[in-house]
Amino acid sequence: MIAYAIMVISVCFFLLPMLWIVYCSFRTQESIFTAKIFPPLEGFTLDNYRRILSVTDFPRYFLNSLRISSLVTLISLVVSVLGAYGLSRYDIKGKDAIIVGIFSTQMFPQVLMLIPLFLVVFSLNLMDTTTGVALTQLILVLPFCMWMLKGYFDTVPKDLDQSAEVDGANLFQRLVHIILPVASPGIAVVAFYSFVVSWSDYLIVSVVSQSQRTATVTLTISRLTASLLVRWGQVCAVATLTIVPTLILFAFVQRRLVEGLTAGALKE
Repeated sequence: MIAYAIMVISVCFFLLPMLWIVYCSFRTQESIFTAKIFPPLEGFTLDNYRRILSVTDFPRYFLNSLRISSLVTLISLVVSVLGAYGLSRYDIKGKDAIIVGIFSTQMFPQVLMLIPLFLVVFSLNLMDTTTGVALTQLILVLPFCMWMLKGYFDTVPKDLDQSAEVDGANLFQRLVHIILPVASPGIAVVAFYSFVVSWSDYLIVSVVSQSQRTATVTLTISRLTASLLVRWGQVCAVATLTIVPTLILFAFVQRRLVEGLTAGALKE
């Protein structure tokens, strides 16, 4: 009973800031500064959302984020599936060193990689392009995705590959028709992780993006809070609209995420 009580208190503690942001997105500037966590409903308004959607460039930034995050998710899935399957199924010379090398890239802070990434993107003439932003964000997601899928593929019995090979299936057919359906929970975890990381990224976008053509929703929040008079209701409205896509995606893949995250605890 005590454990459940502690769990409920912890969940409420973490949900309270999110609920406050959503609540304040419907508040006037004056009602937010009332020294109360949840002020009375007298200050309820939709002006924050009207201004964000009609006055600012948020709709354009939202579509940019959706396009970039979808591209990052697609590329990371293709590359990580192929790489993880090869590392899991084939005896490659120095495989352990390759795995450690891939995952060790996560040890470096993003700030240290900004200048090298900027030079690479600039030399490829990909500054201020969707492709340039997506390629730089792949540096953040690919190591974890490949490591995660490699561990998941290790839990899939190799007898499935051998049986399919005996039946005449080639490598591509075995991967698409046999392995991927079995590994769908792990793939769902990787896809969700890639999308969320790309969607919430600010540091790389702030360097590679040079105009409204590639600006994302995180830049909208940054620009709203950079003015001398911060309209906190509009900031909360942008934050609320930014959270919505990840909540919708989580609702669709929730069951697969639970299966994928708990699969590592099972043995063949």
